[in-house]
Amino acid sequence: MSSVVKIDGSLGEGGGQILRLALSLSALYGIPIEINNIRAGRTKPGLAAQHLKGVELVKEMCNAEVSGAYIGSTHLKFYPKSLHRHATEFKAEIQSAGCISLLAQVALPCALFLPQKSDILLILKGGTNVPLGPHIEYLTEVVKPTLNKFGADFDFVVLKRGYYPKGRGIVHLRITPIRNLNAVDITDLGIPCDISGWAFVAGYVNINEAYKMAIDAKTSLTNELIKNNIQVPLIDIKSYKEDKRVTVENGSGINIVCSTTTGCIFGGSGLNMPSSIGTPGMKSPGVVAANNILEPLLNGACVDNNNQDQIIIYMALAKGISRVKVGKLTLHTETAMKVAEIMLANRGLRFHLLKNENVENSTSYILECEGCGLINNFAEQH
Repeated sequence: MSSVVKIDGSLGEGGGQILRLALSLSALYGIPIEINNIRAGRTKPGLAAQHLKGVELVKEMCNAEVSGAYIGSTHLKFYPKSLHRHATEFKAEIQSAGCISLLAQVALPCALFLPQKSDILLILKGGTNVPLGPHIEYLTEVVKPTLNKFGADFDFVVLKRGYYPKGRGIVHLRITPIRNLNAVDITDLGIPCDISGWAFVAGYVNINEAYKMAIDAKTSLTNELIKNNIQVPLIDIKSYKEDKRVTVENGSGINIVCSTTTGCIFGGSGLNMPSSIGTPGMKSPGVVAANNILEPLLNGACVDNNNQDQIIIYMALAKGISRVKVGKLTLHTETAMKVAEIMLANRGLRFHLLKNENVENSTSYILECEGCGLINNFAEQH
């Protein structure tokens, strides 16, 4: 077994991302880890229900020996064994509105490299559209096509949507294990060619709220693109009320996806808590979602700020040199890079941020990494 790697959970942004990334790499490479000061940067430090379920899920996938896995724990020992060679179904249920997409974030890399040829089914229960985490649409419409560029994929079914505070959403992810991830070159932005979206309401929230979010988003996108001399593509944002049979609780929000002529994908999300609808001074979820797309697009980046840190693990695992054009690095991205470098230090992993020399006064950079080229000898070659 490798030497124990100790990680300070107060590093960088000091949140649950440190735990998720360390757990995934621990399971994939068989590296025992000890994490102290878990979520030290949060108002309620330690493991919350969502993080604990992530620990339990990865533990099951690699038969790990674990101590310190309880609500509120700020210290965790996670000693992995071999990735599971037989189980093809894994379940995790958060008894709250904990974010399903963040459960997927820790489990997906492990599922892709399970040493077997059968598809893997992840059954995840919790919140699909909740505060402080990616909406399920971001996972399916932005993360999925980005993962495709690395040569991996997953299918999904959203059986039930869950909102704050009870959650109870249900999502199935079906993953085919791969032999390896390919390096990517995502440095050509192209021009926006399509913007689509979905503004929804659920429960007792009036459909007019969905119409307003859609109008706010479209107006904001149109005005800013024209202002920056960018041709406005077709913008199609649908408004609808969720069927009561597939939702839990009341909620409303919006998700927007922008694609460019070179295949770059940007995602934007906004969420309204029922108690905040119509509150004076609050920025419309439609404007928030539009800004999520406009910021990287106007900076010349090829990935949005939320996707920036999520691709770090795939760049680290890929075979070859990956290059991705980004805007200013977020604190989440800087933290993810540091954790990956700590975990894979003995494999020489390093990330490099290069100034974009091709554009004068550019606010974009090239993030480069020669991945460690993890190989799954049990998966079929594609």
